Amino acid sequence: MLTSDQVAHWNAFGFLVLPKLFNQNEVTKLRDAAIEVIKQNDGEKAITDSEKFGIGAFCEQHPVLRDWLVDDRIYGIPESLLGSDFILDLNSGYIFTGDTLWHGGFAPDETEESFNPVCKVVMYFDSLTKENGALRVVPGTHRRPFGANIWPQQAGSNPGERERQPFGVPQEDVPCVDLQSDPGDIIVFTERVFHSSFGSKKGRLQISAEYSANPTTEAQIDRMRADHDRFAYSHHPSKSFINSENPKLRRMVSRMVELGFTPREE
Repeated sequence: MLTSDQVAHWNAFGFLVLPKLFNQNEVTKLRDAAIEVIKQNDGEKAITDSEKFGIGAFCEQHPVLRDWLVDDRIYGIPESLLGSDFILDLNSGYIFTGDTLWHGGFAPDETEESFNPVCKVVMYFDSLTKENGALRVVPGTHRRPFGANIWPQQAGSNPGERERQPFGVPQEDVPCVDLQSDPGDIIVFTERVFHSSFGSKKGRLQISAEYSANPTTEAQIDRMRADHDRFAYSHHPSKSFINSENPKLRRMVSRMVELGFTPREE
């Protein structure tokens, strides 16, 4: 579980860095498991040639990665930030290459009534600094009105936006905090905080899990259902988790089952 100071930091700034949560032996096992899943999904070229790779429903495909999701050090993060009835929306594996331009903020159609807190838990397998691809964030942009002020910097994955400078500085020079990390560290952030990455010359292997608070209003449920209908992985509980012998895995997806969201075949 997180401390009250860590929760306060999260609420104010939209991110946390949790150093040395996993030891080197654990990191090696997790990395080997992730590489195995990537190879099973025709991603070997991404490993050797640093091509981009990314899939959802990643942890379902290996017992070591499933155990990572229910490890108290991971499970306790959304439990502390979102409540004990949090939902596992999605888990993924990625190999990122090159720069990731600034993106984040609120969806244009998101209202105060449909707003539902979310968080993302991320583990990298390289030592990352500002110069070689560490995640960068603009603290506090997960909240209005500050986040709305930074919206002009939104670029996402569109390379055509690379040279746009709404604040008169290059993308790399936007004022920010760089979240330097080493293997074994955990980074927690919300997709609503503006974030980016620059300077990497090789692929960055990442495993992640995205969570939301349990929706309690019709507007929140409608918004979650819209995401379910739009995306192939988000809010589609895996059948292996629904039927798992592990009570944590079953609980994390049970609310989506209640809502009638379509289970995902594996």
